[in-house]
Amino acid sequence: MGKSKVAILLLWVLFALCIRLHLNNVEARASSPLEKEIEAKLKQLNKPAVKTIKSEDGDIIDCVNIYEQPAFDHPALKDHTIKMMPDFLLESQNSSTKDGSESQSVIFQTWQKSGSCPKGTIPIRRILKEDLLRAASLDRFGRKPPAVFKNSAHGFNLNFSNLTADSSFIPENRSSSYLVTLGYNYIGAQTDINVWNPRVDMPDDFTTAQIWLKNNNNPYFESVESGWMVNPKLYRDRATRFFAYWTRDSYRSTGCFDLTC
Repeated sequence: MGKSKVAILLLWVLFALCIRLHLNNVEARASSPLEKEIEAKLKQLNKPAVKTIKSEDGDIIDCVNIYEQPAFDHPALKDHTIKMMPDFLLESQNSSTKDGSESQSVIFQTWQKSGSCPKGTIPIRRILKEDLLRAASLDRFGRKPPAVFKNSAHGFNLNFSNLTADSSFIPENRSSSYLVTLGYNYIGAQTDINVWNPRVDMPDDFTTAQIWLKNNNNPYFESVESGWMVNPKLYRDRATRFFAYWTRDSYRSTGCFDLTC
């Protein structure tokens, strides 16, 4: 009698294990396409690190060989040689340092308190699975929404030379203030921007204080942007962070924050 009870108990245990394994397999099959996409995206974005720095704010910074950064995945940059500074700036820099004085490095990002990247590498914030899951889709990760403006049948239609108090060129769901300069043949720009930490309440909102170089005044513009930003959806927190952004088609299908594409 005792042996039959043990046999029945073993059968029930075996049956329960089979059911559990079956359910796990069903769940794995159901989630495997998304998981594979996420793993592929992480592999694409996170390049092999020469050195890894764990920041006190929770970020993981990978020091990546400068020629292995994501930008060099583009075919147009194959065999490209990086120039750290244009030739016309080298002379002025050399003349300004002839007195032998050396400038001291200033820590302005939290991760720099925990270390520095070796020469020949660049710091890249490691993208985690939870970062990708916060995005609307994997394709839109790290990107701004396309520019859509009020009272414009063609999207972006901002003519700075004709701005008036009654001009309705305000982006939908956005408050902005502009200090505009117009010119030709820009080779670069610089600015001093105070660092603030404005409150961002809505999950999809972000706020920036930035400099913006834009080459067209029509619906299809190219731009390079940089400054300070609070963006909880991208960075998982409400800290003020330094950022860079680029686009060549008004945020439609190209461009991203930092090195997220």
